Amino acid sequence: MFSWLSKKVGSTRILGLEMYEDGCALAVIDQTRADHPIVTGVRWCPFDGRQERATALRSAIRALGARRLPVVATLPHAAYSLVQLEAPELDQQELREAMRWRVKDLIDFPAEAAVIDVFGLPESRRPGAPALVYTVVAKSDEVDALVALLDEIGLELEAIDIAEMAIRNLSMHLDRPGRPRAYLQLRPGETIIEIADGPQVYLSRRVLQEYDVNSDPELLQAQMENLALEVQRSLDYFESQYALGPADRLSVIVCDDALFDAFGKVAKSFLTVQAERFSFSGIAVAGGVELAELGRGVTAVGAAMRGLPWAA
Repeated sequence: MFSWLSKKVGSTRILGLEMYEDGCALAVIDQTRADHPIVTGVRWCPFDGRQERATALRSAIRALGARRLPVVATLPHAAYSLVQLEAPELDQQELREAMRWRVKDLIDFPAEAAVIDVFGLPESRRPGAPALVYTVVAKSDEVDALVALLDEIGLELEAIDIAEMAIRNLSMHLDRPGRPRAYLQLRPGETIIEIADGPQVYLSRRVLQEYDVNSDPELLQAQMENLALEVQRSLDYFESQYALGPADRLSVIVCDDALFDAFGKVAKSFLTVQAERFSFSGIAVAGGVELAELGRGVTAVGAAMRGLPWAA
């Protein structure tokens, strides 16, 4: 995504940084051997408001020995929208500009103030199905602020990306399902449902819902039932749109054990596919590194995987 912001940086260590409003997750991957990347450091970096971000990040980067590393940073969810539209037959640059005006009535800020990127969806086997694209619509001031922050704290920008692509990278490099598989990035307020296979994303959508893990069991049950219904609607849409049969299973990307347990209890009754927890066992981790230290931002690992070669 946002390829015009990309730079070529001569380092084998890459920093993935996933931004939130109250903190960020950092994961350093050594890509000396592209077929055997190693996570060499991780950290969750909390901060209270934007004014504290630079100070907190500098401290975390110093602890990781990551100053001047190339960084792939994902935008906070509130900074962009992902809109599915039919695709006109245009080249990439013309397509971006055409989508800018197609989305102007679908976003809550002026289209002129947006950074636009587009990625195509796979062709459907359903006769007459239109070609589709996802349009990423980011607030240009948010993109500029993130670029300035990374420069201020001494990081070399490789790319600005989005969480949906980081999930795709985890699927592509760790899961390698061999046919479309559903993913659920389960975290309070910013849940993502995605169906992917290799480099291709078939579907991605958000569920804006909090999860009350520590207080009301009945409320949490209702929240998880609602989430399971949204997941099943996405699975049904995928089958109808692409005519490829069902996704083979649901892989849940989650750090909180209680959240996974709560969802797992309702998934058995509400879903037509098996739900399992996403496994990071496919990636090498340096001694002393615990991925749990990333907190809720484990997809920072996926962000750092941007650019790794994919073997079909």
